[in-house]
Amino acid sequence: MSYPQFIAIDGSSFEEHAHPVAIAWSLPDGQIKTTLIAPEDDWDDWDISLQDLHGINPDTLYQRGETGWSVIRELEQDLENPYLFADTPERVTVLLEKLYEACNRDLSIEIGDYREEMSAAALDESAQYHLPCDERVHRLLVGWARQHGRLSE
Repeated sequence: MSYPQFIAIDGSSFEEHAHPVAIAWSLPDGQIKTTLIAPEDDWDDWDISLQDLHGINPDTLYQRGETGWSVIRELEQDLENPYLFADTPERVTVLLEKLYEACNRDLSIEIGDYREEMSAAALDESAQYHLPCDERVHRLLVGWARQHGRLSE
């Protein structure tokens, strides 16, 4: 069985200068990959209130985060095609662009709205945006599978 590929990214804040701190994406077989992203030297934006939301602090990113280049390489290797679906496509695009820019690359992936693959009713959006990126991707996969009769209640 092949699933659409979903993506979600946690940012350092909701401000214009936010940078990606964690990323999760699904594979065509429904598995989910997730990783922390090590900040670039000029990525200093941080909203401390989001630490409670995603459970990540700057020290953790420096100690356990992957380089932007390694994140991009792995993501691109995992893509069946360069079109992924997100619950917040505009925000994901902005954060991905920041990641690609840090590696001196142009964004080579398009991000579509998950509603292209399933109805909004398949997903409880009220709680969706307050979850870490890997949980958001999991909920998107479950919602898609439920709507397409591939998951029993």
